[in-house]
Amino acid sequence: MVQRAFVCFADAERRQPTGGLQEMSRHQFEQVDDHGRILFSDDPALRLGRVLMVLDTTEGTLTLDHMRTRHMPAALFEFRRAVGVGDFGFVMPRGASLDDMPEEPQIEGAILFGMRRLPPEFSDLRLIPGWELHEIPDEQPKLAQRLGHTYSRLELRTPDGEIYSRTWVAHDPEWAAAALRHGYVVCLCGVELGIRAPYAMSEAQHTASMRYEAFRRGCAAGLTVGGFVAYVEHR
Repeated sequence: MVQRAFVCFADAERRQPTGGLQEMSRHQFEQVDDHGRILFSDDPALRLGRVLMVLDTTEGTLTLDHMRTRHMPAALFEFRRAVGVGDFGFVMPRGASLDDMPEEPQIEGAILFGMRRLPPEFSDLRLIPGWELHEIPDEQPKLAQRLGHTYSRLELRTPDGEIYSRTWVAHDPEWAAAALRHGYVVCLCGVELGIRAPYAMSEAQHTASMRYEAFRRGCAAGLTVGGFVAYVEHR
């Protein structure tokens, strides 16, 4: 089983959650592990529209064309607790180079189960055999009435069926339809994926360019894994 660090609710009360977790109840917070976000691969915060996506099958290797992969659905899992992550997100140790970064157990555990570490400049994403992303309805009628939409719990599972990470996102019918149509979702996991806004910065101030730079910074530090995994819908 991949070892993950879990967060108690006391920590949630001490730190204001960000992104889609802002409206989360205590019960919901206890049911997830990490910050999450869903979007499409060609979103300015990712810019993966021109990245090749490679599917290795028993019949050979299939490379998806750019026009199809531009709108490939993606799910982000940004660790709440990890090496270098404090109350206000990821911070490189003062004076440390990227070569000095200690290993992050959550990253190394995922690699042992077949996940691929993403280098600073990568040109392709590959299928990660055996991994699955499950979208499970999280029906909260009162929350839906107040915010106008429903929510899902996303569970990223390892090939042996264990839950590697869980997060909570607003259900997006267009995203889910694309995931069903393709059968796969790009999953990215790491210390810094651009989900958390920097300290004292509002979500409105946290631009797509800033999110993209954070994503690439996490790759440069060797603290991002990803690829595309099978999508399982429970609605």
